[in-house]
Parts: sequence; C-alpha cells; structure tokens
Amino acid sequence: MNRLSRRKALQVAVGAGLAPSVLAARADAATPAKPDFTDPLTILRTHVKLVGSLGKEVVYSFMRLNIYADLGEGNFVPLFTMNNILVDYWEPKEDNQHEMRKYEVGFYTRHDSYEPLEHFDNPITGQRMGIHHFKLGPVPRLYTPQGVIAMGYTPKLLPIETIGDRVYLATESIESRPDVIRPGKISYTNSFMTMSAPLAEVADPKRLSASTSLQLQNKNRWAPWMGMEERPGGTVARGFGTKIRNLDALPQPVKDGIRKYVPEILDTANWNEFVFEDTEYLKQQAR
Repeated sequence: MNRLSRRKALQVAVGAGLAPSVLAARADAATPAKPDFTDPLTILRTHVKLVGSLGKEVVYSFMRLNIYADLGEGNFVPLFTMNNILVDYWEPKEDNQHEMRKYEVGFYTRHDSYEPLEHFDNPITGQRMGIHHFKLGPVPRLYTPQGVIAMGYTPKLLPIETIGDRVYLATESIESRPDVIRPGKISYTNSFMTMSAPLAEVADPKRLSASTSLQLQNKNRWAPWMGMEERPGGTVARGFGTKIRNLDALPQPVKDGIRKYVPEILDTANWNEFVFEDTEYLKQQAR
C-alpha cells in the first residue's frame, strides 16, 4: 500500500474541503515516533530486534559471502562463495537481558554461483585442495543494557542511525588472539556487520523481531585448508542476506547443499558438542 505523503495529504484536504491542520495531524499520527537511540535500553531492544528477537523463538538467517584473496597489493582475486546459514535460539531473561544460542554453518560453491565445490583449485598456488566446510556452535551470547557478553569475538555497536524510513545498526569487531592453528602466531579479526530494518517495525512495541537485511565485510587470515601456508595476505569477504521464516525458505540448491555437506544445522536440537572450524580442522589432520 502506498503511503500518503504530508504534502499530498494537504492537497487532498483542500480539495475535499477539510481543514489542512486536521489532515496534517492525522498524517503525523500515522508516522511512528522515532525511538530515542541514545537510551541504553532502547539501543538494546533495537539491537536484539534487528539481529534476533525480543521473544522466545528461533530466528533463521541466510547470507551469501563472496570471498576473495587479498595478496597485499593489486586487485583482490575471486576465490569462492560461502552459503552461510544461521539458526539462533532467543529467550528473554530478567533485568532486560536477552540470551541467544547460535548455530552456524557454511558450505562453499563456485564464485557467485550455487554450484557446490567438491575441491578447490587455488588460483594463487595452482594446487588442488580439499574443501573444509564451516561449522560453529553452539555459541552462547547474552545481550544486556551494558553490552554484549560473548564467547569469542564481541561485536561493538556503533551509533544507530535513521536514514529515510529505515534504521541502520552497524557493529565492528577488531580483535586479536593467539592462533589455534599456528602456535606462537596471532590471529586477527576484522569483521563489520550492518543491519537494517523499517523504522515502523523498530518503533512498533508489539513487534518482537524485525525483517532485517544484513551486510557483512571481513578480513581474515588464510583458512588453513587453502594451502596458502605463510604467504602474506588473507581473505576478504563481502556478504549480504536477510532473516528468513525457516530453512524451507532457502533456495533449493542451498537446501540440497545443506543435506550433503552440513546436515548438522537441520538437527540443532541434538547438536550439543561444541564445534569450531579451526579445532575441527586440527582433528581431521590428526586422523
């Protein structure tokens, strides 16, 4: 349904013989009041509504990540695409806290394609490598008015902005920690997420979860299975996606890929043991 602009409403009012001030008041009343995005509780509720839900429910999201090689100079080199599926269990707690338990998987396809990769022909080294698909979870997080308590890297919120009739919330994670794969080395995380949803949904107190669009950029070290060894540089990812109603809403090639490569995400109720990409790679190497 097209919304009636303030100017058009006043024109209609004059044509209908109504007092412009009356119809202007009606138009203003239909416009949601902008929340106070400087209030810690409002910031928390907006963050939770955008990334998940203020209620007790499972939230599903899907993203496509195009991944490139960054060699430190020259243009990025396209490598492959990751189909990233997230299943998050949300539950409100006392003292305005919201608990989330995250399960996440990703399987690789040819760059900008839905064709699954059975192996990776590295364009930098010329080697053919096996594929190590991504699995992570369960990962607990607690969202509070004071910030996010997370295992692993913690997203830092940037100021919430309203542009037009949409709300934008950006987060950044710029961190470092000892590298699990390379003892004595440091692993650096540079990850940036932008979430966006209609202002009307964010401002609606009856709405527990917004129809959020997602954008992601990150820079990481080479994945160990890529065979890049100590070569300078790393990967850069550009991702985009959205919340979905359930896993049945995924494109058919993605559903087929999940069943073949990462079926764990279909049965999160029985996914109890913690799984992390790096530790799973080390276990495979030790076999």
